[in-house]
Amino acid sequence: MIRLIDSAAVLNDPGFSFTEKANFLTAPLVVDEFRDIRSRHLAENALKNGLLKLREPSEESVEKISSLAAEHGFQKLSKADFSLLALAIELKESGEEFVLVSDDYSVQNFCKLLEIKFESVIRGEIKKTISFSKRCRGCGKQFPASFSGKDCPDCGSRVTPSKNP
Repeated sequence: MIRLIDSAAVLNDPGFSFTEKANFLTAPLVVDEFRDIRSRHLAENALKNGLLKLREPSEESVEKISSLAAEHGFQKLSKADFSLLALAIELKESGEEFVLVSDDYSVQNFCKLLEIKFESVIRGEIKKTISFSKRCRGCGKQFPASFSGKDCPDCGSRVTPSKNP
């Protein structure tokens, strides 16, 4: 089984190691997030010894994830997160068996929405999925997260982001 790893998996677990028992994969932008000496050294050794493989997701997959993120109101995902989630979509569509490993709650939340198997390292897994939308402060009308207006077309009141449990 492929273990698709996020930087949070390596950064949050001081005992993390790449082993020969697992098939580790990630995106190049994720490796760029390894800024401390320990995680950078781990990744370099794993790459050199063939324990970690890098794969660039297609632009089409990244655009698909970006579109879904905008649709559901995810604003805290980094470019590396988009890249990782795009790889997850590609693996899922190709029927490969994998698990995405991340302690990032935004990434886990997105995985739940996409029905992608995930596991955490230290922080635990999210308890419920949250999506985001926009809501009029005056009349309460709901709008999709991608709604770009600042004011409600019905009553003219301010439209603000809101969580949907």
